Amino acid sequence: MVTMKPNEGRLQTAEHILARTIESIIPDTRFIISTFKENSGKIEVYSKTDLRKIDLKKLQNDVNAVIERKLQVRKYIIQREEAETEFDLTRLPSSVKEIRIVEIEGFDKTPCKDPHAENTSQIGYFEILKVKKTGKNSYRFVFKVN
Repeated sequence: MVTMKPNEGRLQTAEHILARTIESIIPDTRFIISTFKENSGKIEVYSKTDLRKIDLKKLQNDVNAVIERKLQVRKYIIQREEAETEFDLTRLPSSVKEIRIVEIEGFDKTPCKDPHAENTSQIGYFEILKVKKTGKNSYRFVFKVN
């Protein structure tokens, strides 16, 4: 049995909202990996745009506005063939035939195997703690939920 950190589902769901919100502002972004600690999360992002220069307060407010919409978060399985028509699955081994989808009602739909909240209202207040350049065109967002 996998033990989930108390805030992991909330952080995972917030990370999906953050990623989609960044992507809507700066379309050239690509998300590399997310990691989570007890009360915070990190998302590694590739972008030719200097992400340290975006308005972080506005970004944070935009994420919180989505959270406040109290959107349902659905999780379901689809077959790989169907998923490949909608998502880039190149990082998944070809032996994986069933793909778990996490769908934030009317906002985001992403393949993801990790735990998530049932509703965005469970996330709480989202806060960006910092953005750091980690390499050429690579950035790390550190965030938490209260």
